[in-house]
Amino acid sequence: MIRKRQISLLIISLLIFLCFHILCQASETITYTYDDLDRLTSVEYAGAGSISYVYNKAGNIINITISVTNSTIVDSDNDGIADDWEMMHFNSLETASPTSDADGDRYSDLWEYLNWRDGLLDPSGKTFSPNIKNASRARGYGEGLEPRAFISAPWIPLLLGE
Repeated sequence: MIRKRQISLLIISLLIFLCFHILCQASETITYTYDDLDRLTSVEYAGAGSISYVYNKAGNIINITISVTNSTIVDSDNDGIADDWEMMHFNSLETASPTSDADGDRYSDLWEYLNWRDGLLDPSGKTFSPNIKNASRARGYGEGLEPRAFISAPWIPLLLGE
């Protein structure tokens, strides 16, 4: 049950990350809207799309709607890593893959790409980078540095509440 929940949380985090990445790169103006209880109800990205939140009576988010009007992520080799990130760090689309580990720190390049964009820090406080060896025991990795959750399959739609 815990493993299933960890994987579900990872998938939700990845989806939200990708949507924010798409929306933030394509927009200049961001407008936030709040309800009478000061809860965030929507975020509008000019010319790019929006994210809307619906709450239940207890104040929990029960629905998130993400609308994207302009997609800017290019992943021509379909490895889950944006081409611009691969070119910035490796000057090649062939070096990084979901299973590669260019810096030898036992974090996959895909994992570092996703968490570098998220601003995640390793246990020693360094931002994840494919060019430096990061400290062990980061989120998603256990004592032996074996990945607890690793996505290598194509995207599968996630239905909230099921």
